Order: sequence, then C-alpha cells, then structure tokens
Amino acid sequence: MKALDYLTRFLDGMGIPDVTVKEIQEDGHYRLDLECGENHGAIIGRRGETLDALQYLTSLVANRGTEEYIRVSLNVGDYREKRDETLRGLARKSASQVLKYGRNVVLEPMNPYERRVIHSALQNDPLVSTHSEGEEPYRKVVVTLKKQ
Repeated sequence: MKALDYLTRFLDGMGIPDVTVKEIQEDGHYRLDLECGENHGAIIGRRGETLDALQYLTSLVANRGTEEYIRVSLNVGDYREKRDETLRGLARKSASQVLKYGRNVVLEPMNPYERRVIHSALQNDPLVSTHSEGEEPYRKVVVTLKKQ
C-alpha cells in the first residue's frame, strides 16, 4: 500500500524512525495501528490534531489515482478508544449540568467525528438533546434541556 510507505517516510521525517505499523483491512477500510514506543505524544498532538492531520494526508495518498474510495484510519496506543470514552464521559457530565442548573452547556469546538460521538452518546436521553452551532473549525456541540 503506497500510503503505508508514505506514512513511514513522513514519521521518519518527524524524527520517529522506529514505528511498527499493524495494518488491518476490512471492507475497503484500512486501519493502521502505530506502535512507536515513547513517541505517542508527538504523533497524537494536542487533542489528536496531529494524528487527524496525518490520517487525512495518508488518506489522500491512499486514494490518489484510485476509482474506489479507500477509508483510512490511524490509531496510536489506543488513543481513539480512550478519546471516545473521554468524550462519552463529557457528554454525560454535560447532560448532568444541564439537568442540575437548567441552562444550556456549550462545549469547546470539536471536529466532526468528536461531535458525532457526543451526539450519539446523548441521542437516547429522554431529558436532554444536542445540536451543533457555528462554522468550522469552531463548530461546537450545545446540550439543551428537552422541552416537556
């Protein structure tokens, strides 16, 4: 896969040469799990921004000159799973605050994937609802009390 070669050269350029990539392919989706020792932080970046950017660039390389779209996702040290759990916890905490104080809670700006995690975590809650406001890259999730 040309994207795998690109990724390893890119990481080498970042000064992270000894990266092991475990490639998992299923239904046109490539999941690349990176093992890099102590260099997780350099690849993940602030709130996953570097990892998201690297995933985007790797996806562009993977799909250059192809007819069918190939979905590529990158993960380092189970970061994605940990971040999802953190976001679900934030959703529950925000819902509790809305119920306790009766006021909307506006969360920090998030990327579309993270907003989707918040929305899905609260979609079946009978007392609160969510919606997004603002323009990218400053789009935020708002948790509100459902009208009775």
